[in-house]
Amino acid sequence: MFDAQPETPLSASPPSRGEFVPLQQSPIWLAATRLLGSDAGMVDLGDCRTLVLRRRLRFVGDMALLSRANLQISPAEAAKLRDRVKAKHLVVNAETAQDARALSAAGFHRIFAPRVIANLPLDPSADVMAARLNQKWRNRLRHGQSQGLVIRRRPMAPDKNFWLFKAEAVQSLRKWYQPLAPEMVAAMAACKPGAAQVFTAYHMGRRVAAMLFLRHGAAATYQIGWSNADGRKMSAGPALMWRAMVELQAMGTEQIDLGAADKSLAPGLAHFKRGTGAELRELGGTWLDTAWTRRKPRARPTPALMAR
Repeated sequence: MFDAQPETPLSASPPSRGEFVPLQQSPIWLAATRLLGSDAGMVDLGDCRTLVLRRRLRFVGDMALLSRANLQISPAEAAKLRDRVKAKHLVVNAETAQDARALSAAGFHRIFAPRVIANLPLDPSADVMAARLNQKWRNRLRHGQSQGLVIRRRPMAPDKNFWLFKAEAVQSLRKWYQPLAPEMVAAMAACKPGAAQVFTAYHMGRRVAAMLFLRHGAAATYQIGWSNADGRKMSAGPALMWRAMVELQAMGTEQIDLGAADKSLAPGLAHFKRGTGAELRELGGTWLDTAWTRRKPRARPTPALMAR
């Protein structure tokens, strides 16, 4: 039962539409953006009801962002997408490779390559979740559980000056990444009390590590992970993640979106996420359609060319 597990292969299939909605397509994301004064709304695109963010930029005009919606569109439908959302410029963070192929065929320009994400399914049985852990990850968990750490969970208050945001700001400068704005996380906490859950590890009364998760529907998103040098030495990260897996499942969460797990960009973080037994999947990349350039639909190869 506790043998080492092989590395999880990439999955080409996303969860069924409507089963686990990404945070960027959730009602709490919509409510938070509106609370902050952003122009956001839902647009019906065939069978898919999609959250679209809008912004009017000086010298640029109307811009719309459609992020991580499982569109399941054809090239012909993709060609009409910008007109459907009524924007001069449209950026699409494609959820699937299928949507990416449709956007490409419709003449969209790819501006960022696909990311690999890690989705962690939760189970009512802790033994089932433990069996999915990588052997080295499980060893680190046991080490963390033997360090006398005290782990506490509490809902985060809607405070953009919460201490964890300051700690992450310092960490992000060291690790070269752009965190989600504290105002946005605080807005989500304000829109739905209890949505933001913070797990904090203490040793000898001192904070050594913390994790923040955002709950939305039957899913949760791993938003912030912070640890100081002592926390890393004591394997506080695995101890916190395991506690979060167990307690979030007990609160009704069925899956945790662990976010990006690209080996090439952040190998240590990717290794940590993969070790939880998460399922890996490649998204479709980021695509642009703009009124400033003429869209040139890509012709499908002929059967004769495909046979070569």
